[in-house]
Amino acid sequence: MEGLFVLFCLLFHHSAALMVMDETSCVEVEERICGTCHTIYMEECRMKMVEEMMPVKVSMCKNITRFERICKIVMNYKMVEEEHPICKMEMMDKSQKLCQDSAVARSEDPCKHVMKCKIGMKKMKKQYPKTVCEEIEIGEEEKCVDMVKLKKEKHEAKYCSFHPKTVCHQDEGTGCRVVKKKMCNYQDLEDLGDLEGYRE
Repeated sequence: MEGLFVLFCLLFHHSAALMVMDETSCVEVEERICGTCHTIYMEECRMKMVEEMMPVKVSMCKNITRFERICKIVMNYKMVEEEHPICKMEMMDKSQKLCQDSAVARSEDPCKHVMKCKIGMKKMKKQYPKTVCEEIEIGEEEKCVDMVKLKKEKHEAKYCSFHPKTVCHQDEGTGCRVVKKKMCNYQDLEDLGDLEGYRE
């Protein structure tokens, strides 16, 4: 009971840190104690190599083919039907009669060439421009991108634990005795969590 009280006081002075028992360190021991005894926990620290995943910037490169877009204008043709004047020449007299008429032909009125036109639909060949493009390979170039990867690295980290130690005060009239005790080390939960984080 005295040992637990001393451990509690030690933890309070250690910034109220949370401690966990290291079960792998527990051993059954027989001690010869004389007088009034209690267990204190002494802090021991050492540097330990731990693995940590660190972000590292790396460049990933690859060769890519370069293309150039080249365009030109070509003329295309197509047949279209459009309204268009249709004209012809005819011989007519002053009265707008055809000279081929026998009666007109015998008259003394002279005939003249007259162009007569009308609007009709006519098929025509029409041209229009069209843009034609193509991708032409012009060579290769190296293209790189920056990426972040996790790389395993080793670092030194401080590792502390508390080891039990029995302290006795000799009292008059108090003899010695042999007792069996279970002695275990305790670790700072925060330090333990850091070490576990390094190993992930």
